[in-house]
Amino acid sequence: MTRPGFGVFSSAVARAMSEVRGLHCPPPTFRPSQTARGTIRCTGCGGNLNYTASAIDGRTTGRCSTAGCVKWSD
Repeated sequence: MTRPGFGVFSSAVARAMSEVRGLHCPPPTFRPSQTARGTIRCTGCGGNLNYTASAIDGRTTGRCSTAGCVKWSD
């Protein structure tokens, strides 16, 4: 989905979204077959980042356990 140097120029949120989509949203539909929930290492602080990838439309949400760190909803 991204080039090898992507992490150098992108924000922690963009890197986290890319990682979640890479794990659960394969082509050609770019959405998981079942809604996926899990935890990965936060790309901003190294804490726990909880995420959800929807099977309905492929949208993802995520939030770090550290206050004021990575958070998104698309």
